[in-house]
Amino acid sequence: MEDHVEKFRQADALAQNILRLTRNTLLVNLRFLDLALSQFQLTSYPGTLATDGQHLFYDTYYVLSMYKRERGRNVRDYLHIVLHCVFRHLFTSANIDRRCWDLACDIAVESAIEDLHLESAACNRAYAQEETLKELRSQVRPLTAEKLYRYFLDRQLSDDQMARLREPFLADDHRAWYLPV
Repeated sequence: MEDHVEKFRQADALAQNILRLTRNTLLVNLRFLDLALSQFQLTSYPGTLATDGQHLFYDTYYVLSMYKRERGRNVRDYLHIVLHCVFRHLFTSANIDRRCWDLACDIAVESAIEDLHLESAACNRAYAQEETLKELRSQVRPLTAEKLYRYFLDRQLSDDQMARLREPFLADDHRAWYLPV
């Protein structure tokens, strides 16, 4: 039992180091986001990645797996979460359609990341987004979460359509956004 605990502690320390390296990589490229990039308290939890605006919740093994598979993925995911905070996506109305809002927010931040042309945030997910972003940019201007939300609401997308649209843009868990304060 103690061996498992020690292995987890070592893995968690490595995951935290990866997240700090990820933040520092972004700081080198986006110094103007210093406060936003440095605001999080790292907090381990089972899942993927999430934030409540103060904590960056991370799954130790998820972070390690993403780093091993595709280093730019952690950079992109960290920036994705930071931009949700910068754009204040976490602060919503109780009446909001969560599925539609989550989709709109994820597309808006991924579009913003693409516009930054950061080599360090390049990952396979970006290629899967290209066609959707091209189509949306021709119909929705600017590509903000609010405008996309209205666009998707007006189209009355089914759950399956929303899930298919969201898949290539998915980077984090938004459940913490909707918890009572």
